[in-house]
Amino acid sequence: MSGLLNAYSSLLRRRPLMGNILTSAALFATGDVIAQQIIEKKGDKHDFARTGRIVIWGGAFFAPAVTIWFRVLEKVPITSKLPAAMTKACLDQFIAAPTVLSTFFCVMTLMEGKSLDDAKKKWQDSFVPTLKTNWMVWIPVQFTNMVCYLPPYLASLANTSSIHLFEQLLVPPPLRLLFVNCVNVPWNTFLSLQASKGEPVLKEKGHVSEISFGG
Repeated sequence: MSGLLNAYSSLLRRRPLMGNILTSAALFATGDVIAQQIIEKKGDKHDFARTGRIVIWGGAFFAPAVTIWFRVLEKVPITSKLPAAMTKACLDQFIAAPTVLSTFFCVMTLMEGKSLDDAKKKWQDSFVPTLKTNWMVWIPVQFTNMVCYLPPYLASLANTSSIHLFEQLLVPPPLRLLFVNCVNVPWNTFLSLQASKGEPVLKEKGHVSEISFGG
């Protein structure tokens, strides 16, 4: 196991883009399998085309974009650690996150063979509730990772540039990447459910958002 981890770390250092592509594809595939087999209980009716679409999204679209984005964030001209982390987290969540989610719904809908009008309808139904959930999950996770600082080739594996103040106290450096990836798997499961449903998974009632995993 240690040899495998060392080889993986070496790949990330030598070829960060390829490492991120493979990691993102694997994490999105894992999330979709969990969504279909554990939540939707499809069994032998597993939709492999759906899994393939989300793997293509993760490897061909998400990973390259996020790798470039994290390099941009590292150039933010603020030297003080806390203000820099807050600035990067805000840029990540209020610029990158809406852009990535909009692209996600558009690309996933088009890959199903549907029209641009269908993609627009999917965005209208799902974008706002999904973005709100994204903020609830990823703002604290990402603020954590930035205050604690991960090298770009590791940080780019997160869905956003994160860093939480108490992660520095609770999560030791060797486990920070694992911490982020543990969040990525359930998040990717959620995205798979959002992309696969004709109606949004989240339905707002007043100020409360409900997550419905039913059919």
